[in-house]
Amino acid sequence: MTNDPSIQADSRKLIAAQFDLDAGDDLDAGDDLDAGDDLDAGEDQAQDVENRQEAFRALLIGRIVSLLSNDPERLMHILYRVDVSEALAAQAFRENAPEHIAPALADLIIERQLAKAETRARYRNNG
Repeated sequence: MTNDPSIQADSRKLIAAQFDLDAGDDLDAGDDLDAGDDLDAGEDQAQDVENRQEAFRALLIGRIVSLLSNDPERLMHILYRVDVSEALAAQAFRENAPEHIAPALADLIIERQLAKAETRARYRNNG
């Protein structure tokens, strides 16, 4: 997974839009912070980024659980639109206990969005 905060923030915003999540400003707050000269500040910022990532993942998992229970067709449509590999999604359903399906799908969604954001950034910087 990328350590670029702007790519992570862009990915969270795209995922939030796909899943109608109200991610709130607190999940993206601080993505543009300077590293600063103080090593402790850098460690605190790294921890903040990790906390935002985990909070967003938890929010996404909750939404996936809701869709699995109430609207699985919409979940499948979103997975298609996000471009999660059908084979990987099927594997997540097949190889996980029911309580682990939503976290597995969330990880696939996040990984795919980050990969797409990294590709866009690479071409934007080279183009």
